[in-house]
Amino acid sequence: MSKPTPEPIPWWQGKLKERDLMRAFFAKTWSKIGNRIEVMFPDRVRDLYYSAGRLAGLEAQREYFKIGKQKPPGDFKGIVEFIKMALSTLIVPFGDVKIAKLYKLFLDEESVIEIRDNPYAAGQESKEPSCYFLRGFIEAVLEYLTDFNRITYEKLIVIEETCMATGAEACTFKITMSYPPRG
Repeated sequence: MSKPTPEPIPWWQGKLKERDLMRAFFAKTWSKIGNRIEVMFPDRVRDLYYSAGRLAGLEAQREYFKIGKQKPPGDFKGIVEFIKMALSTLIVPFGDVKIAKLYKLFLDEESVIEIRDNPYAAGQESKEPSCYFLRGFIEAVLEYLTDFNRITYEKLIVIEETCMATGAEACTFKITMSYPPRG
């Protein structure tokens, strides 16, 4: 028997302002959808969320770049800034999304995107980071834009380092792009 899911965000107490109310509504809805998916597909939850995130990433790019006729960013910094913008306006509009780190090492470029008040993780309890939807979204955008710009890389890695579902203060995603050695 599973334990009851904690309340995602204090709900309908008449004291929530518009943004907080929308964040609470989103978190509660996402939590209920997740519970139903887990009942119907207990062994596929991670894959379903990850695939849905990748699809959302591909659709966001299609809408923004092809239909909106925007010029895609052509370097790692621009791509990370686009991911932050897309997350904060389209995917997590009720959370607090920021680029916590952005730096270049010898053959690597790395960034950490931090999401506080993440409604995808609100009310969830997990032993490991569980924002598979967001990781899928970030990976799809990163892969599409590096391919679009013909950026040659050796490895492209997205790891959710911390997650609010595990008790962390924020969900953080480390993005690493490793370039092949010059030779």
